[in-house]
Amino acid sequence: MRIFLDARLALTNTGTGRVTYNLFKEVLIQDKQNDYTILYDKKDPFPEIKCKKIKVRNKDSRFSYLWQLFILPKILNENKAEIFLSIENMVCPLTFKGKLIISIQDLIPLAIKGYYNRLNDKIRYKIQTITLLTKAKGAEIITVSEFSKGEINKYLHIPKDKIHVIENAYTKDDAKINTDKILKSLNINFPYILAIGGAEKRKNNKTLIQAYKRLNIKEHLVIVGNIKRGKEASQFDRLPKGEKIHFVGNVSNEEMLSLYTKASIFAYISYYEGFGLPILEAFSKNIPTIVSNTTSIPEVAGKGAILVDPFNRKQIATSIEKILTNKEEKNKIINLAKEQLKKYSWRKSALKLIKLFNTINI
Repeated sequence: MRIFLDARLALTNTGTGRVTYNLFKEVLIQDKQNDYTILYDKKDPFPEIKCKKIKVRNKDSRFSYLWQLFILPKILNENKAEIFLSIENMVCPLTFKGKLIISIQDLIPLAIKGYYNRLNDKIRYKIQTITLLTKAKGAEIITVSEFSKGEINKYLHIPKDKIHVIENAYTKDDAKINTDKILKSLNINFPYILAIGGAEKRKNNKTLIQAYKRLNIKEHLVIVGNIKRGKEASQFDRLPKGEKIHFVGNVSNEEMLSLYTKASIFAYISYYEGFGLPILEAFSKNIPTIVSNTTSIPEVAGKGAILVDPFNRKQIATSIEKILTNKEEKNKIINLAKEQLKKYSWRKSALKLIKLFNTINI
């Protein structure tokens, strides 16, 4: 079968970008039967792998969404694509004549009222949803967790037998980096609790900060991610600032790896996730982890983390203190996380996807 994979996000430093790169790379390694074509924009993401590749419009273009609706299907049809898949959320080339596999990473804007502040974001998501529902009847849907499968069925009324769970995984990174030098460049020379998500409301770092302020500990709090997000960023303006709370902004892959490596605790108390890839990344670095007991997070974390009510500041603070003061509990969590991590690999996910490709009738 002629399968076209949209790899335009593969080299971007985002969660979806990492999934695109690792999942597609493993598919190309494992499957020697099907005929694959990679769509990319700036740079070939898989130079070491031989297959057909087509350079297309830059993903960063402001016209990218219109391009994928109208120009992308023309490219696919002209090249006689039989199956098309993009890992980017809800990509549906309108007039594509082949079989479409639609990736739905999550339905956050439907599940969280008022998630979008800007009118153009609301309009675009509405158009995406309408396009998705137009194409969904003849398509197969993939998602990343059983929780997200239930959400798709609940909000979009797509039958569960059309929804296939292909989990994310973690990437073992053996690159040699100078962790101490990198942390020094970030002005971090102290023990710390690590969190990600910046000012994004659902990441719930406001509650984490409030919980942290209850504690009298030597560990600082380091938060990765953008805090310049308009209304969402203003939530931090009203919080008391302290010398031990640090916002480091967006970071590179090497910086993120260094931050994971040296963290005393990873706190991930987001109140809505379709999967929660950073949990697995923290597990892979043997960091004792505290996570929310909501949405997909317990499914991904299993028994490998302490689960907390994401809005219970006292419970969050107590869990932090427990890890820092109880070595036996800390080691127990780390060992359970190692076992949980064995459930996930890009090879397992790639084989599931290849199986789906091979069951589609063209």
